[in-house]
Amino acid sequence: MAIVSNDYRTVLERSGFDSWYHSLPPKLGIDQFRYVLPTMVAAPGRRPVIVAKEIDRTNLESIREDDVSFVFHTPYFTFDRAESPTDARPDLASAIAEVLDGPAELDPRFAVKLYDELTAQLDSAGRMSRPSFVPPLNCYRVARSAGDELALPARAAALPAARRYFEELGADKQADEWLNRPAPDSLSVLDELMAGQGLDAVLASNPINVQGLSGVPATLVGEGVWALYVRGSSEILVLSRRELPWLGLPDSAPLRGVSIPRLAAGRVGYEELDLTREAYEGLGLAEGAATPASLVFRRWREMLSWADLAFYVIGAQVTVRAIEAALDVVRGAVARDEPVTELDAYERYRAVVAEEIRSRKLPVRVRTYFTHTHGGNRSLIPARATGHSLLPLTSLKIDAGLEIYDDAGSLRAASDVTRSALGSPAALEAYELLDRVLVDVMDGCRPGRTGAEVFCAGAEALEPYHADLVAGGFCPDDGVPFSEAIGRDIGHLLGKQEPATVVFQRGNEERLEPGMVAAAELQWPFRDHCIGVEDVFMTTDAEPLNLTRAAG
Repeated sequence: MAIVSNDYRTVLERSGFDSWYHSLPPKLGIDQFRYVLPTMVAAPGRRPVIVAKEIDRTNLESIREDDVSFVFHTPYFTFDRAESPTDARPDLASAIAEVLDGPAELDPRFAVKLYDELTAQLDSAGRMSRPSFVPPLNCYRVARSAGDELALPARAAALPAARRYFEELGADKQADEWLNRPAPDSLSVLDELMAGQGLDAVLASNPINVQGLSGVPATLVGEGVWALYVRGSSEILVLSRRELPWLGLPDSAPLRGVSIPRLAAGRVGYEELDLTREAYEGLGLAEGAATPASLVFRRWREMLSWADLAFYVIGAQVTVRAIEAALDVVRGAVARDEPVTELDAYERYRAVVAEEIRSRKLPVRVRTYFTHTHGGNRSLIPARATGHSLLPLTSLKIDAGLEIYDDAGSLRAASDVTRSALGSPAALEAYELLDRVLVDVMDGCRPGRTGAEVFCAGAEALEPYHADLVAGGFCPDDGVPFSEAIGRDIGHLLGKQEPATVVFQRGNEERLEPGMVAAAELQWPFRDHCIGVEDVFMTTDAEPLNLTRAAG
């Protein structure tokens, strides 16, 4: 019988495919990587099939693995889909159903939400046999103030570098109001969100949220660690299979037969995009009053982004300076008619990231969140750098971000910036147009506006230039207004990652609030041009604070 799994180890052992290395969505979705990892369908005597989002297509099709084949779902938006239709299936379940030939067993290590979705949509699916769930035996009791107190020295250390960047941006006075604000009581913010959702307790299973509740750096939180917080409580329980070095010694008596509903005594919110189905059952959540709360955690982080403003501006500035240096390598080589490749640009990007941190003595450690470096005449879909020649140059888009950690290993921020190099005056003119409109999009990101309202305003700002973009060969001449033609978002919040509650797209009714960090972007893929521009900014009570470029 076929098995259906996206568990990293299972996929690697059965197929040889490294889903973490090759796939973008789990890197972007730090709090939902188990939900978006590529899924393997493996039947006895047949080559395993990897089912992945189409955003991974360019990278995966270049692998040419003999041991696996690929099927794609969730089509990636480009303006020329009418001319070049995709074979990507509408969603994961329909793609899996097409691959399956008979009954299948689902891996209970799927995230709860995905396991339940696949169970409901794949009629013949049963459950894969697995060893019994191993419960946590160690319990740590952490004061509710621990997370905020542990963040204070790191934030203080980042302030001087952040202030220098804001001075160079000419935004020091606007930034000072936020940099000087007293540190928030983060769990009081969470208490209000929980009360609004009728939650008595929340269980964090993802490192980013365990860190938020307990202060334990995300880099020290491995598999088998959970944090339980009861609304209004004076302490957080950190439950772990192994001892955690950050917290000293756990309670002397090991936990036996732990049941989260009994510990919480009320309605428990859990991370349905991260918690595995087997852990959901093993921790007793299936027996109590439990409700999905991934978006509650996400909103909580977004509302507290301003407290880590110093790290966000450091991340944005390191990223944009490295991207511009990389693009300058390409522009210079093209002007001299010298050979240059995507990898040449990527090498320069990595070097400048390291040099910026070293030369300014920035109190951070970084990890590559993602780096797309691709010529438009190679791929309209995000892709890693290759030896593809950029002569002749149509466009080179670098869309990159960094995870920003403090010296203790706590994740404090993420960046997301896009810039492009163009090979013709017409393409440069289109890029400059998108750049001007992007500034208008950011300026319209005021408190109270919904993601859908920001999207509609951005599409309307572009519409007067529709005929010019058609004439330049940068979008179809089909008469469809941009409010309908743009089949993706034009930005999103950055609550330490890209997936967000407020996304600037049709249908998103979540609202912006002061102090939220976001990325506004216009990604423009058509024919042999893939042009993009993206800035990081923070909403305020009035005019947004741009963390990427100088005002004016």
